[in-house]
Amino acid sequence: MNRVGIVVANYYPEITSALLEGVLNTLDNKFSQTIYEVPGAWEVVYKINSIIEIEKIDKFIAIGVICKGDTDHYEYISAGVANGLISTVVSKNVYIANSILNVLNLQQAKERATKSNNKGSEAALSLNKLFS
Repeated sequence: MNRVGIVVANYYPEITSALLEGVLNTLDNKFSQTIYEVPGAWEVVYKINSIIEIEKIDKFIAIGVICKGDTDHYEYISAGVANGLISTVVSKNVYIANSILNVLNLQQAKERATKSNNKGSEAALSLNKLFS
């Protein structure tokens, strides 16, 4: 069976729930999925690495939002999460469809989580195409 771990950072739940809906509406029914919730995008990499070891899942969709504020925090978190996901893909030989939005404001995130433009749907579609 093809298992997919969907890790959702719930810091902006109104946006991440729409991204998750896009994933669930698009993901091929040949995949069984388990949804894992974490507080923020920073925790996504840790959770995926934990799941790989414990549950032996090798396909993931990462969902979250990193929104720019008034400090450099956005740059550090964005880079850290992106580098962590890439490192996990390479070192653990797993696939991670990245639906963590890096945006300058919440309006940009909302525009990427609609029914007609949903980055969660795009992540699921990528997974469908790679493993069909």
